Amino acid sequence: MKRSRMRVSLGVALGAALMVAGAVAPSVSAEPTATVSPGPSGTATMTARAENVAVTAKISLPPGSSVNGSITGTLTITHDGTSAAMKSGRITMVDPDGRELIGEQFVPSGTANAWTSTVPLPDDAAPGIYEVSLSARVAITTASGVTEVPIQTDTPVSVPFRAQRNIPLIWTSPASAPAGSTISVHGAANIRSLGTGEYEPATGQEVKLYFDPEGSAPEALRATLTTDSRGYFTSRHKPGGSGKWRAEMAQTDTGARAVWTITSAERERNTTLRQGQVRATQGDYTAGDHLMTQDVVVGLAPVSRRVDVGSLGFTIGGTSGWVSAESQRGEGSYPNGYRMQRELVHSGIGTSHVTLTFNPTLPAGVYDIGIRDEMKACSAPDWDGLEGGTSNCIHDVLVEDPTVTTIVVKRASTTTVTASATSVPGPQSINLSGGVRKVQLVSGGSAQDRPAPNTTVQIWFDPAGTAEPVLKKTVTTGSNGTYSTSVSASATGRWIAKYPGTSLQAPSQASVNVTVG
Repeated sequence: MKRSRMRVSLGVALGAALMVAGAVAPSVSAEPTATVSPGPSGTATMTARAENVAVTAKISLPPGSSVNGSITGTLTITHDGTSAAMKSGRITMVDPDGRELIGEQFVPSGTANAWTSTVPLPDDAAPGIYEVSLSARVAITTASGVTEVPIQTDTPVSVPFRAQRNIPLIWTSPASAPAGSTISVHGAANIRSLGTGEYEPATGQEVKLYFDPEGSAPEALRATLTTDSRGYFTSRHKPGGSGKWRAEMAQTDTGARAVWTITSAERERNTTLRQGQVRATQGDYTAGDHLMTQDVVVGLAPVSRRVDVGSLGFTIGGTSGWVSAESQRGEGSYPNGYRMQRELVHSGIGTSHVTLTFNPTLPAGVYDIGIRDEMKACSAPDWDGLEGGTSNCIHDVLVEDPTVTTIVVKRASTTTVTASATSVPGPQSINLSGGVRKVQLVSGGSAQDRPAPNTTVQIWFDPAGTAEPVLKKTVTTGSNGTYSTSVSASATGRWIAKYPGTSLQAPSQASVNVTVG
């Protein structure tokens, strides 16, 4: 299989260590006489006796993180003499393909009564069951002299070495989004060679994607996916809240179980969602961003609006970049419109954001939301490109567009309504009254919340039960921003006064309940 060699997708170094699971069969003995007890995974103990000297030996195999091109086993002994020396011995293995792998002679480990033997692995070393055998002779010094004690496995120790598939990358696009938004959850899986330590994509592997929302709701399976030829998987979801995503690959004959988690956040959404995508291609590489934000209603206090940026595919934003918001409409102190620009803040793998702040003296209306992002683009996940070799990535792909999406900024309004009676014995006329106020620009460049004269107000009636609200009449506020009108109350329900708003002013409404009979 041809291996790609490029830097890790999304700019994250793939330093994930190979994990090797070891399990020892209890069928081990030592000569000339011995008793054996199985130890924890990767170990076995045995006792041996020659003449009047007793030795307890333990063979330990590595937990896996250090297995890269060779496997080093450690022989540790305890004895009833005064000192011990290794006369000869080594570890041998038989790999899943039936090849005998000869270890080097035991050498001192640096710890008293402990020696190591290293078994080189071929480049094409296969994951699976390795049979491990031990043969050694140790010289034990006692008051009576020196006695050589043979230590040997009659039955090989069976150890399954699995090339650990892992998920070094899982990310969402974006990492934070308004409530109810659809986000993408991506990941990439790989297999690392036992023999060379190089990575290859884990293709055609099942990945189960779970979501655990914050709070008491249980974790739930959201998708069952299959990795493609790049070891890549992706899925789109509406999380329904903030929480933790967990991707899991089950253990197989050649790979151990792998789990990776990441958290996504959901924010309140009470205005229109705005989003858009932008891509740029350089040579054979395409980079892109997904922008997501919301409309803005501004009262007398400034309002901040977050713009979330998620990378598309195997790309990541550079160390610098910005998002802009530009209104071509002139108002008040900004007769030629207004433009703001904020530096991107990198908030996770493949995600960034900016915070834009609007106040009521800025022009209302439509703002174009743009981005400039010098990105790194890859054609697939990269497992091997950290140390030399070629890379399937390219840097400094300029993704730039001043009009990726828009934000509509409106000034706030307030509508009120009261009824002359909220309970009547039967059908009769009642009086509804109230007013409309708007946040408006005033001379001197400031803004105030003022009564809104000559403003249309819609009067709706929403009857009790399942029937839909009905528009009953339209009235207009007077010079002081108030209104008063008579309506026929013939059934129990809710009377609603609505100011529909304009392109620059946000709508508002209020209601009052009236009981009839």
